[in-house]
Amino acid sequence: MEQKISQIFQNCKSQCVLFTNIKEIFYLTDAEFDGFWLLLVKDKIYSICSKMIEHQLREFFKNRNINICVGEPFYKTITEILKQNNVNNVLIDTKYIDVANFILLSEKLNQEKINIVKKAGILDNIRITKNKDEIIKLKKSCKIVSEVCNTIKGELKPGVSELDIHYRVLELFAKNHVVESFNPIIASGENSANPHHISSLRKITTNDIVMMDIGCVYKGYCSDLTRTYFLGRIDDDKKKIWDVVKNAQNAVIKGIRAGLPIAWADKTARNIIKESGYEDKFIHATGHGIGIEIHEMPSLASNAEGIFLTRMAVTVEPGIYIEQNFGVRIEDTILIKENDCEVLTSAVY
Repeated sequence: MEQKISQIFQNCKSQCVLFTNIKEIFYLTDAEFDGFWLLLVKDKIYSICSKMIEHQLREFFKNRNINICVGEPFYKTITEILKQNNVNNVLIDTKYIDVANFILLSEKLNQEKINIVKKAGILDNIRITKNKDEIIKLKKSCKIVSEVCNTIKGELKPGVSELDIHYRVLELFAKNHVVESFNPIIASGENSANPHHISSLRKITTNDIVMMDIGCVYKGYCSDLTRTYFLGRIDDDKKKIWDVVKNAQNAVIKGIRAGLPIAWADKTARNIIKESGYEDKFIHATGHGIGIEIHEMPSLASNAEGIFLTRMAVTVEPGIYIEQNFGVRIEDTILIKENDCEVLTSAVY
């Protein structure tokens, strides 16, 4: 924690930073429960909470140098702490704080002549690469989701509904003592043409297509995996599009490495899909970063800036979607290495 806080102060050039988002507070403290804010003031760390979780926080932080401050509303407690420490400016991540809290805090601090410095993505540059412990957790999360996907594939059959599969995924996650990292997307038949389809009562039919986009959270770290399966006889046109998508994904996974421009990934996948005549049917970016949130920096888009770094965790998920007919998406979570990448998800295709 101390190293991360030191990096924050170095990157932000600020002596006071407020964190309000549960995911980022977890990233800094390892506390996986909600209901408190974290305030960094010079060489001090404050946890602002309600009476309801005071005991829980004191137990969790009992061997750490963190000041537990009980008081609601939080913005009043924060103002008092800043006044006690003679702080004139506080840095706040506008990407996460909700509008109501921001307005209330702004008004209170303005009364005390304390300025708010607004910045989006304070932790992005720190979170964008993963340390050894984070990688271990990511790998475990990816192992669990891959095993769940393999189990589900073996259970696919005509007559089973999308919602049956949806809740079966959640059941298997629960048996592995994890929760979903996002609402499972189970899309069959024409529903697979919608990238973010909401699982429905539609039942799988003979010779159907089923797209499953699922992920879980293991000790705070997310996985993300998509497979598109055919049941029974495979239609030639559908198989052709599946092959195009897989070839696009393979090209990225085989060529990706540290030092390449991030935009390279999307351009590589998109060029293969364009050459096959389906450029306008690839309607999203090729992937995204992943970690304590399901979508993190970087975005694997054609206009992305920067280069891939070792220990970045990202997804590679090209797709083709034929409106009111069917869609194909194939997604894996990977870890960027110096000369190549490691594919962390392993479900059968």
